[in-house]
Formats: sequence, structure tokens, C-alpha cells
Amino acid sequence: VTSIEGEKVICQIDNTGELRSRAGVNLPGAATDLPAMSDKDKVDIKYGMTKDVDYVAASFVQNGEGVMEIKNYIQQCAKELNWPPTKPLPLLISKIESMSALANFDDILDKSDGIMVARGDLGVELPLQQVTNAQKEMVAACNAVGKPVIVATQMLESMAKNPRPTRAEVADVTNAIYDGADCVMLSGETAKGKYPVDAVRVMNEIILGAEGHITSGGIGGISHKRFEGIASIEGAIAKAAVTAAEQNKDDTKAILVLLTDNHNGSTAATSKLPALVSAHRPQVPILVFCPNAKVGRQLMIYRGIHPVVMGMPNEQDDESQRIDKAVQDATAMGFIESNDDIVVVTVEKNAELGQTATMKLVTVP
Repeated sequence: VTSIEGEKVICQIDNTGELRSRAGVNLPGAATDLPAMSDKDKVDIKYGMTKDVDYVAASFVQNGEGVMEIKNYIQQCAKELNWPPTKPLPLLISKIESMSALANFDDILDKSDGIMVARGDLGVELPLQQVTNAQKEMVAACNAVGKPVIVATQMLESMAKNPRPTRAEVADVTNAIYDGADCVMLSGETAKGKYPVDAVRVMNEIILGAEGHITSGGIGGISHKRFEGIASIEGAIAKAAVTAAEQNKDDTKAILVLLTDNHNGSTAATSKLPALVSAHRPQVPILVFCPNAKVGRQLMIYRGIHPVVMGMPNEQDDESQRIDKAVQDATAMGFIESNDDIVVVTVEKNAELGQTATMKLVTVP
């Protein structure tokens, strides 16, 4: 920047490149006083809620206060839209894209429902050699508290123009999985690339290959769990379920979680137990039988979870009948078969006892 004239910024061009209209501008290291939401952001969030969006990804979050400002606005929109009290609100994913966000990361993580490691803008804000370090530290921090983390940007960038990725890109995706990412994300590859379907297929193949290598024990110490659990009924049940599956790992093929009540629409309450099970990183699929599609969609961001919409149980159905139905569905989907061992966790709301959670070890008939 050579000078500022009113609302104009005069810049000196130091190298060649393409300038596009309406493109974002980075100011590495500069502190900004931009609001957490622009007026357009507010319009977009409210419009998205009318279309039943499951997540809101907030760009350039600076601190925990900004996260809470957005969450409060979502609640305000819910009131204005007469949002049903039994319907979960959108979850907030904070995108970490700046030095200030890294400096306030712990506060942002505490107040967010999930984190996106947005390496594009972060790579402009940080020296390139520090981006990988920051990514690994953020993924580990999210793993430690059991919150989902997405690694994004340029994962298969060459596939925007070519039908095959580079070997370095394959290694990048694989290492994000080894680090503990819940999700890996494509952006330009599918938004404007020449091979969007191929990019998704290749990404899926890389994920399956990496996860298979972890499950087979090929990674050794890297595959250890870093989440120690939380002191609560849900935390104890989740840890017990994963421990039971691991102690009988040769025969246990899946963990089934039955959510038989929507907990008055509280997303946190509804998804808490499945999320805690996922956080322990079991090496078997987690099938979560949900009371409605909304809960199921919001659980898809967690590693290893396969949501199944079961609907609300009939009042005359007892727990064993619901488990039988879940086992039948899991068998039909190919996750389990006769004589397999499974861990079954049920969560329901009892008029006398409040919320209850139970765990059973079951052999598929």
C-alpha cells in the first residue's frame, strides 16, 4: 500500500497475477475491527434457516465473542421464524483463517460446535511452513475435547484441471486422516473444477485406504485415542461402549446407538452421546438410529457415524423391540451379520427417571 485517498487504497504491484472482481483481500498480521457478521451475512443466515440448513460456517472468526454473537443471532432468527421448539438449531462451524483466530483458538473452540481448518487464507496469514504445524495442533485440540474438525482447501487442487491427483495431494489427505480429522473437504475441485465427480470418488478412496490402514494396525502409535472422556453419564456410557468394542475387537463389528427421544429439540442433548462415542475413535462403525432426519444430518460431521432415521418409537414398543428393529436394519444395510457381536447403547427420556442411557452386549441372531 503506497497511499490511502478517502475510501481508495493505492497499491504497488510487485509481481504478475490475475485480479478478479469481488475477491477477498488479506492483510497478514493486521488487526481488524470487522464485525462477526456483515449485514449480508445476517440475511444469508436467516434465509438459510428458512431452508433448514444444518450448519452455518462462519468465516474469519476472530474470537469467542464473535462466535457467541452469531449463535445469539441464530436464536433471534429462530424466534422471528417461529422455529419449532423441538427442532434443533443449525450448528456453528468456526473457520480458522487468521492470526487472531489462532491466538484465540481455545476460546473459539470452547464456544463452537466444530472447527474448520481453512488453509487457504491461513496460508496467506501465516508463513507457509507454519500452516501444517497449525493444522496438526488444531486437529489435536479438537480431538482432545471431542469436537468435530474439518480440514479444507486445496486437498486435491490439481483435480480442478486433471483427472488424477498428485502423489503429494494423496499424502496430504491421508495425513489429515492420520492426524484425527473428522472430515476432509473439497472446495474449488467440485465448485468449479473439470472433474467434480472424479474428485469425490478419489477422495473417498483415499479415506477408505487410510482408515483401513489404521484399523489393520499399520500406523502403530499414531492411531491411539487422545480423547479421555468427560465426567458425566453420557461420557461414562460412551467410554464403556468403546472399551467393550475394543476388548472384543475380533468379534465386535459395530456400535449401535438408539436415540429414542428428541430431548425437546436440544441438538446438544440429542447428539451428545453419539458424538462422545465418535470422539473415542472406535475402529468399528457407529450406527446412530435417530428420531428424525435433522438429528441424523447434523451427526454426519462426526467421524465414523452412520445415521439411520428410525423415527419416534411407538409407545407400546419396549427397549428389546427397538433393539431388534435396529439390528434388523443394520443387518439389511450390510454392517453386521448373524453371529456378530455388537455393542448397543440406548438413550431415552423417562418421565420418572429423566434421561437414561444403557449399554448392552448383543450377539446377532
